[in-house]
Amino acid sequence: MNGRINRLTPRQQDILRAVVRDYIQTFEPVGSRTLSRKYGLGLSPATIRNELSDLEEEGLLRQPHASAGRIPSDAGYRLFVDELLEPDPLDDRQQQILETVNSGVSDLYDLLLQTAKITALISGCTALVRAPRLDRARIKFIQLMPVGEAECMLVLLTDQGQVTHQLVRLPESLSPEDLVVLGNFLNERLVGRPLDRLTEAALGAFNREISRYHEALESLYRGLSQATGSGVDRLITSHQSYLAQQPEFHEVGKVGQILGILEEQQAMIDVLGRVAARESGESSVRVTIGREMPSPDLMDCSLVVATYRLGDRVLGEVAVLGPTRMPYATAMSVVEAVAGRLEQVLDELFGLDTRSVGGNLGRRRQA
Repeated sequence: MNGRINRLTPRQQDILRAVVRDYIQTFEPVGSRTLSRKYGLGLSPATIRNELSDLEEEGLLRQPHASAGRIPSDAGYRLFVDELLEPDPLDDRQQQILETVNSGVSDLYDLLLQTAKITALISGCTALVRAPRLDRARIKFIQLMPVGEAECMLVLLTDQGQVTHQLVRLPESLSPEDLVVLGNFLNERLVGRPLDRLTEAALGAFNREISRYHEALESLYRGLSQATGSGVDRLITSHQSYLAQQPEFHEVGKVGQILGILEEQQAMIDVLGRVAARESGESSVRVTIGREMPSPDLMDCSLVVATYRLGDRVLGEVAVLGPTRMPYATAMSVVEAVAGRLEQVLDELFGLDTRSVGGNLGRRRQA
C-alpha cells in the first residue's frame, strides 16, 4: 500500500481524505464544489475535478453515475485507514461510559455482555465480543458448597477468568466438612489441569486414590465435565439494529443477509478469528474493509477488531461491524480502548488469590 500512497501528491491525499470524511458523514456522493466550499483546500472546483478524476483512475474513488460526485472505493477506504487516518481519541463522555465496564459483575459472561453493549454505544456500530472457550482453560480453583439434601454447588474458576456454577446431585448427604475435604482433594489433584483432559482414565485414578468418597467423587467429576459445556465458542452481539439504520442497507434483503450471518455464531466467530490473525504492523487493531471480508455476505461491511488477554493468553476479540462508510478513527479508538479496559477488569477480577476469589463468588451467588 505504501507504493500507492507514494504515487499521490500531497494535494491528492488531502482531497481523498476530505472525500472519505464527507461521505462517512453524509452518505452523499462528494462533488468538487462541496470540497472547495467545506474543506479549505485552496483550490478551484475545476482543479479539484481534475484531481478527482485522477483518483478515480487510481481506483481509489468511484462515481455512482455520470452526473454524481465521487464516493470512496474499498481501496480508497483502505488507503485512508492505513495512511491518512488521524487519531480520534475518546472524548470525556465516551471515556466516562467506558469506565462503567467494571468488576461489579457476577461472572465473565455478564462482563462480556456489558462490554458489548458499551462498545456499541460508544462506537455507534454493532458490537461483537467473542467469549473464551471453556474447554481450553485450565482449572484454577474449585469450591463445593452445600445447597440441600444430597446436593452441592460446584464453583469452578479457570485461568481464563470464567466462573461456572454446576448443581451436582450426590449419591448421599455429605456434611459441610466432608465437602471441604472433597474440595481440597479436587483442588490438590486438578488445579492446572486442562478442562478437556477430564477423562474417564483420570476419574478411575481418583477412585483408586480415595475409596471412601468413590461415589461422591464420581458425581462431582461428572459435574465438572458438564461444566465445560460443548467447547463451542460463544459470541455476544449488541445493537444489531444499528446496521438496519444505515441507509446503504435499506435495499430489500441486504440487511437481512447481514443479520442472518450474525445469527450464525460459528460463521461470525470464524470471521473474527481470521481478521484478528492478520498482520497489522505495530497496531493492535485490525481493520477489514468491504471485499477484504472473509465472507461474501459481509462485502458491504467493514470490521474493526482488537484482541483481549488475561496475562499473556489471548481470550477473545472485541469488534465493531458497520458499513464500509463507518467512522474508522472512532471505531479503532473504541475497540482498542474497550479491549484495554476489559483486560484491566479481568485482571482485577481474576488476578487475585484464587481462594479469596472463589469464596467471594460463592457468597455472591448465595446472597
